[in-house]
Amino acid sequence: MLGRAGQPQYDTYGEGIIITNHSNLQYYLSLMNQQLPIESQFISKLADNLNAEIVFGTVRNRDEAVQWLGYTYLYPDSQKHADVIHSAVALLEKCHHIKYERSSGQFQSSELGRIASHYYVTHNSMATYKQHLWLIMSTLELFRVFALSNKFKLLPVSIPQNSCQINLQEYLKVRQEEKLELAKLLERVPTSVKESVDEPTAKINVLLQAYISQLKLEGFALVADTVFVQQSAGHILHAMFEICLKRGWAMPAWACLALCKMVERRMWGSMTPLCQFKGVSQEVIQKAEGSKQFPAWYRYFDLDPPELGELIGIPNAGRLVHNFPKLQLQVQVQPITRFLLRIDLSIVPDFRWDEKIHGGAETFFIIIEDIDGEIILFHDTFIVLCQRYTEDEHNVTITVPIFEPVPPDYYISVVSDQWLHAETRLSTSFSQKSFHLRRPSSSCNLCLSPRYTTRNMRRSYLNTIQTFNKIQTQVFQALYSSDKNVFVGAPTGSSKTICAKFALLKSWNKRDNSRADCVEPYQEIVDQRVTE
Repeated sequence: MLGRAGQPQYDTYGEGIIITNHSNLQYYLSLMNQQLPIESQFISKLADNLNAEIVFGTVRNRDEAVQWLGYTYLYPDSQKHADVIHSAVALLEKCHHIKYERSSGQFQSSELGRIASHYYVTHNSMATYKQHLWLIMSTLELFRVFALSNKFKLLPVSIPQNSCQINLQEYLKVRQEEKLELAKLLERVPTSVKESVDEPTAKINVLLQAYISQLKLEGFALVADTVFVQQSAGHILHAMFEICLKRGWAMPAWACLALCKMVERRMWGSMTPLCQFKGVSQEVIQKAEGSKQFPAWYRYFDLDPPELGELIGIPNAGRLVHNFPKLQLQVQVQPITRFLLRIDLSIVPDFRWDEKIHGGAETFFIIIEDIDGEIILFHDTFIVLCQRYTEDEHNVTITVPIFEPVPPDYYISVVSDQWLHAETRLSTSFSQKSFHLRRPSSSCNLCLSPRYTTRNMRRSYLNTIQTFNKIQTQVFQALYSSDKNVFVGAPTGSSKTICAKFALLKSWNKRDNSRADCVEPYQEIVDQRVTE
């Protein structure tokens, strides 16, 4: 970039400023004066950038990936290494970010790949989370997994393609002058750290806890490292939360969400929720946390604003407490089949809206857990938009599975994504419900070889297909040779549209001027079907 200082083709002079260590000064001068070759560093981040393009949809196959690589400065080198794209894609496939069909070169993004792209997490870090996150985890273990993140490495290193492991010695190093202060912080943070003060993961763990605890740091280098850890904590913990949600692990998901809010609010979950409001004095907070005259937090909402103001010691604090996000829930359950349950959830906001406090919207997570509180059966996002809708009733219909033996109840929680202790939880009892319904009939998979298309099919409508996939082969006979009603349930990307074309071909082969209705979600797809 220094070589292009000024505007090329217009300026004959330009200035550039490099801020670096004195030991590196001669290296940068040699790059400018001796015109040493400058190698592109994009290759070290190729896999992560390619994953982002695949998730966004701009790169769908191997040929498009090669074309996309041509837009970068790495392209001249890539001509010497023709398999650079294949190596990057194989690495993403090994880390479970994408599905790679080698014969056709097609890519398909996975949930892990989408999470990595949305939260700017490297594939090495995602591999670490995938390895260390588990169904039952404590807060202590979550802090340690966070400290293992690849982002906290001091310098970028090359990772072998056949490995997603991380070397702990490559992390943010512990300086000799920091050890004394880190040892003092180890004794002050609330969550114990297993590692010694000499280990980099212990330093990252302690700095994050010190930031949440609002501890004062003395060393300038530690302050700078704390800023880096704090800025990275938000998206890393959210990525860990999303991973636990997708896997259906309730306990680590709740813990990750709580840690996200603790980092954002700089307070621990054991502290009074009054700490989340601005203007509440430290004296009032200490009284609320240590005095017996203060009731439990859920009892605050039973008091009138004047009573709350008198109790807390701030005249206007009563109105402030009623700004705390709180929801009223009502639920009705109805069995649909022997293994399927419908839940009708009614949500009514029960708090005063203040744009200075809540902004334009408040986001909540709807989470349904099993009776043991270990497995997440359903999760979704619920958003309350501005003051206009705070007094309205919002209805949500949810479908969840029922397993044998039938559990006595499920737990439904609606929790804020920003406010600690802003959670409403209730149980749904199944004791009065009848699940003695007829078991639904389903067809069995037949042992069939992939079916080849006929000449008439290729002429009329399926001219680009030579062989049907497994799902198309299974349903072909029912759709092309029968007039019975057929329901086809298949995952995304399994070419279900081709199955619908079987029924259209059968209808057109009758030559009785029959018609068919085709429903599509977008006008562009309708135009494509008409053209076909």
